Amino acid sequence: MWHFAPPISSSEYSTSCSGTATTTPPLGLVDGPFAQTTYTDHGCPLRLATDGAGAAGVAQQPPVTDTSYYQWLFPDLAGFCPDDAAIKKLGAPCGPMDNNPPTGLNTMCSQLGPPVSLFNHASAIPPLTSPRNPAKEGIPAGYTYLGQFLDHNITFQADATFDTNTPGTTANYRSARIDLEHVYGLGPQTQAFQYYDINQTGKFWIDPDREFDVPRNPQGCPIIADPRNDNTIITIQLHLAFMKFHNAVVDLMRGSVDDLLLFSQAKKRVVWHYQWMILNDWLPRIIRETVHAQIMSQGPQFYEPVPGQPLLLPVEFSVACYRLHSLVLETYALNDSKSGHIFNFRKPFAALSRDEVIDWTRFFAIPRSTSDTQGKRFPQWAKRFDAKIVHAFLQMPGPIDNPLLWIDNPEMSEPLPKDPSQKYVPLRSIAIRNMLRANSFERTAQDAPNLSPNSRKGLPSGQDLARRVRTKYPQEPAKVYDNYQIGIPEDWYPADKAPLWFYALREGAIQEECPDIGSLKLGTLASVIVGEVLYGLVAADPGSYLAYNQGKNEKDQWKPNLGLQPGTFYMSDLFRVAGLA
Repeated sequence: MWHFAPPISSSEYSTSCSGTATTTPPLGLVDGPFAQTTYTDHGCPLRLATDGAGAAGVAQQPPVTDTSYYQWLFPDLAGFCPDDAAIKKLGAPCGPMDNNPPTGLNTMCSQLGPPVSLFNHASAIPPLTSPRNPAKEGIPAGYTYLGQFLDHNITFQADATFDTNTPGTTANYRSARIDLEHVYGLGPQTQAFQYYDINQTGKFWIDPDREFDVPRNPQGCPIIADPRNDNTIITIQLHLAFMKFHNAVVDLMRGSVDDLLLFSQAKKRVVWHYQWMILNDWLPRIIRETVHAQIMSQGPQFYEPVPGQPLLLPVEFSVACYRLHSLVLETYALNDSKSGHIFNFRKPFAALSRDEVIDWTRFFAIPRSTSDTQGKRFPQWAKRFDAKIVHAFLQMPGPIDNPLLWIDNPEMSEPLPKDPSQKYVPLRSIAIRNMLRANSFERTAQDAPNLSPNSRKGLPSGQDLARRVRTKYPQEPAKVYDNYQIGIPEDWYPADKAPLWFYALREGAIQEECPDIGSLKLGTLASVIVGEVLYGLVAADPGSYLAYNQGKNEKDQWKPNLGLQPGTFYMSDLFRVAGLA
């Protein structure tokens, strides 16, 4: 979803339905990520003999996470595979998906566009509805990055390429459980030397001289379970917030739980609150209220993983419907004195400075007490859902951790579709990358025995999937929109099919009758896919709160107990408990 600069192959990226791409070994770890022995000033990399260490005192290091795979949710739907030229014309900078292209005479498209912030663009205007009800308000900007943080929890495809992929053999180096494994790693029993406190049982170690940042090595690299969380100044501070939340829960439970069980019991309590918050705070801000209500009361109709079995993420979710880049603004205020372009704060994988510490009231609606439901101030709001992406995301810098030759390689540049006298690098555009990636997935004959070989490549079109999801959600609007209605250019071919990702972002604006400014929620199609998958991931996890509550009377079911309001828990509560609000 949120991989602003994902590691991808430097191989030939042509993914059109005709022809086979030339492949080279993909970048990244083909065998999955492993725990690294990182020296810190609060521990050492040597392992205890009781922890599997050999005679030398160093244990073999297992993979950080379980490995799972992907799947087709609708393998019988024919694939839609637009050609590369059409994709580039749609997703290039200064093209139809560019939210804020540069303006003025003699302006080059490679320049920055007018900054998009809450105060200067219609698609970022505050909602007109009350902020009291999470199911009805707009989306405070912090939830954009909570979604990215969640994505890092459930997906990690280190060897992603644009070459042909089959979901069943494409590894996800995450278990896909919504369980904060990207924060906890293997836990203190195995990784105490890395990022756990060896002097305070059950806690993460946080540098007392730099408590506003995650622990880092002398080069500034984060000592955390998933360094991807350091790729924006907002996600790394969310990671720190979860570390501090865990530590606060440990303090709350200390004395009532045996030290040997303190970490595991605190983690369980943290994870269950996190799961509840994702389903009852983040999700209703993103998807249609009617879809959310049906999923929470009846469960998923399409995505039903077997409890206890490996969780397979649908590619319709991970490659299209959960890629919510439309929400991102270019300019944010971190606090009262620091604001700027999202790419112009500190570099990824560099230490935070004190003036970059986030005031979370600028990103979330945070009440001060049970009677203060309005919060300290209105937060910055996310951009609305539409098929427009901020200009900077159509000219992304390369990933800092995996430099790619094509970023500065003149041979990879092409004439700009809107103005052939200008050059651009197509793979800098996150829109082009998303749609090319969708083309790369292919059904096997076993997946789709009734489809011809030419119909097995690519994700289904937005229109085809929209028709299918409505068969199980009869209360939703029945209309499926054609390309003209959703804003696909007139010269797009074929005229009756749109890329799934484009349709998913645009449908809500048509349903909410806000085609010019975008929607507050996803439309029916993406609401169903996103809602069902996230609910299904929690329900199928034997260690989740939903699994614990299954079959119990309401009075015996687990409910959150760390929120201001009994039985609830929102991100505002997490910051309060963590001492950050």
